[in-house]
Amino acid sequence: MTVTYSHHSNSIAILFVIILLASSINCGTNKQKYYTHPNSYIIDQLAHKKIIMLGDFRYGYPLPYKSLIALLNKWVDKVKSGESKSYDIILVLEADTQEVRKLNEFISTGKWELFIDYWLPYNTMEWLEFCADLRSLKLQIDSLNENQDFKPGISFILYGGEAGNIFDNPQFLHLSKEEGSKYFVNERDSITAKNIIEYLKKNKNEKAIIFYGNSHLKKNYVNKNIAKALPDSESYGYYLAHYLKEEFGEDSVLTINQWHVSDQMIKNSQFAAAEASNIFVYSRDVPWSNLHPENFDGYILMHERFSPGHKLSYIFSKNIINADIERMQLIAKYLPGYLAEGYYGKAEESLKLLTGQNFNNLNDWKIWNNKNNFDGFSRLDSKEFENDIINDYYGNPTDAKLKLKLLELGFGTGIMRPDLIPRAKWEGIWKAVLPQIKYLNSVGLVWAGTQE
Repeated sequence: MTVTYSHHSNSIAILFVIILLASSINCGTNKQKYYTHPNSYIIDQLAHKKIIMLGDFRYGYPLPYKSLIALLNKWVDKVKSGESKSYDIILVLEADTQEVRKLNEFISTGKWELFIDYWLPYNTMEWLEFCADLRSLKLQIDSLNENQDFKPGISFILYGGEAGNIFDNPQFLHLSKEEGSKYFVNERDSITAKNIIEYLKKNKNEKAIIFYGNSHLKKNYVNKNIAKALPDSESYGYYLAHYLKEEFGEDSVLTINQWHVSDQMIKNSQFAAAEASNIFVYSRDVPWSNLHPENFDGYILMHERFSPGHKLSYIFSKNIINADIERMQLIAKYLPGYLAEGYYGKAEESLKLLTGQNFNNLNDWKIWNNKNNFDGFSRLDSKEFENDIINDYYGNPTDAKLKLKLLELGFGTGIMRPDLIPRAKWEGIWKAVLPQIKYLNSVGLVWAGTQE
């Protein structure tokens, strides 16, 4: 059977192909309003960019960490499949060289005891899970590199550009709020930028993925008075992104804020067709001024449930109590420094929650700790603990920080509502919440350990 085509049919076919090609070209340009596979699109940008900056929009919470790990996994997948030629990546974390050295030791060996002790009682369980995810990623890369057919291989390096951390270099603990604010406004980001720039200049083949708090991704001259300790005239300066763009070029650094958006926000926007997907969108196409799109190059708009982090200081373990006291002893000599007061207060709050005691000085805490064994689950099951939570909750009905503490302890997000739970419903809610608190503590004990 012979098939023939008329000139009219040929014209239609050619027109159809042209339309398809035009559509494909449009999808690949920056004129597109959004991209429904953000990680794939962002990794593709490494082909012509030196640095991708990804915002950590809530320290210690799981969603930013999971987003970064998903991006790194997509990078490995694309290199493995030949879709990306960006073989050498440095991951820059908001940390100094000592912190990264500890993290690298864990990633290489899997031995976490000394690694965990270094951070106790601060940080969250989700941070530790993130570190475990980095180890899994590193093992995957090592396995690929052992394959003789996988050439040229992948280089994945962790780097910390901060000037120091408060426990190995506690010079910042004694600073007043005003002194600390001046350092933050005038020096911190420029010092970090200098360290990162020097590293990348020495390692010209490496591309950088920088994972930092959202503020450090702002590219404009902005008010940096986060602690509200300075007049506006002394509060303006540049963040990390500005210095990196100044050095490597505006188009060589892509700054990406991340934001959790509600379904309703998406439905009422030009992104409604993508309501089931996370999307990447350039800032020029972001319709919400409260996101301050002028400060960033682009956004990942996220749909996943926004879950809290769970503090290690809320794990009912003797190891946590010991760490609280050790940190307080280290920090006490720097009081009344602004950061010293903050970290001392966090450790003291942890002790009060875990033990039910309320001492006024460090020596009394040490005496109590030396004389008492600690059974965390007995404390959790006690009526005394429930009463402590009740008294805090109903005694401080407008205290948002208290409600956040309960959320991080294991309560559901409903605890953040401005109206209080009716007392008549408390018993039922407590019976539902306590197993969740105990489950989280069980997970935390796997990491932090305990002492009999």
